[in-house]
Amino acid sequence: MKIKKGFKVSTMKIIKKIILFIFILGFIFSGYIAYCYFSKKPVPFFGRKITGAYYSIGSSTSKKPLEWNIKQTKVFNREANKIAGNLLMADPFLHEYNGKWYAFFEIMNGKHADIGVAVEENGSWKYLGIALDESVHLSYPFMLKKDGITYMIPETKRHEQVRLYKTDNFPFDWKVDKVLIDKERLVDATLFEKDKVSYILATKNEELKLYYSDSLHGTWQEHPSSPLKTGNYTRSAGRVFQEDGKTIRFAQDHFGGYGRAVYGFSIDSISKTYYKETQLPNNPILKNQGDSWAKNGMHHIDIHKLPNGTYKAIYDGYGYGTEKITFSFSNNF
Repeated sequence: MKIKKGFKVSTMKIIKKIILFIFILGFIFSGYIAYCYFSKKPVPFFGRKITGAYYSIGSSTSKKPLEWNIKQTKVFNREANKIAGNLLMADPFLHEYNGKWYAFFEIMNGKHADIGVAVEENGSWKYLGIALDESVHLSYPFMLKKDGITYMIPETKRHEQVRLYKTDNFPFDWKVDKVLIDKERLVDATLFEKDKVSYILATKNEELKLYYSDSLHGTWQEHPSSPLKTGNYTRSAGRVFQEDGKTIRFAQDHFGGYGRAVYGFSIDSISKTYYKETQLPNNPILKNQGDSWAKNGMHHIDIHKLPNGTYKAIYDGYGYGTEKITFSFSNNF
């Protein structure tokens, strides 16, 4: 009987220690979740869904292409341009035309998204209106100039096409010039050239796809290494940056919630048959910025080198307005 009693006492002590350990572990974990919540960082095992806040856009300059002081951002002035606070403004791209900088971007009222355009005048952005409006959702207006002609490749996933547009009345009246990729529901198509070959990075169902062609207006086909990646870092976050032999693609970081940050990946080797990349050591390039217009995250950047050797970029931030954050057991890729 004494042995059984001693055994019971010993067992109870072990159970109490286990309960205490679980309580302490739960307390620490709860505290960490609270810390992540209030600092707007990814929450372990949960995804953040933010409502009541909206994307806005801003621009700035820097001496280094991968280092940006968001506090110096020239944020798009909604009040001066009479743009409602509940309109989303995201995915901005810069384009220089006749000595002036223009910004093309997604502008969305919650149900329908068009491509808006603004011009930089006297150090501020002036909204000009809707550059492209179609029956489907439009976003990510990738801008490029080829052989003296300005083109746009907006996201037209609901057309099941990647379309090339051009205009005779810049910055308005865009018309389809060519269907580059047909019968594919791709988002965020990003074009770049390397060693006289044209490439397009685009995303389908959390897969990073790669296509190539001998020219912009040539025949496009999927790369043998495609899809390059699945899951996170598969959605493009702006124009591919190329300088001094380096080619860097930018990707959205969605861990813990959509549009959290921008990461850079060095495309170390690429050809019609091969692809290799490595993640940059100084990631993220952009991320949430405290209690500011970008307090919930940033998910896009477009960088251009200026004649004086500095760099000009436009990017978006998620935080205009008052947000409400809820959680789910999904990481919301």
